[in-house]
Amino acid sequence: MNIMLNDAAFDFSGDTLEDLLDSLGKETKGIAVAIDQQVVPKSLWSNTELNEQSQVFIFESIAGG
Repeated sequence: MNIMLNDAAFDFSGDTLEDLLDSLGKETKGIAVAIDQQVVPKSLWSNTELNEQSQVFIFESIAGG
């Protein structure tokens, strides 16, 4: 399926948000995810299904000073 990932087209073969993060090799610490402008609680990532043209934004915290 085709989704929008951080404003870029992305071809994705999984079903859930957790599948997407696994395929990207993303650590779950320090990130937040929004789908179609709604933040998804981490407790729901494994059950949140993505659809064709879902708009997914991954926000990562960056330490610094």
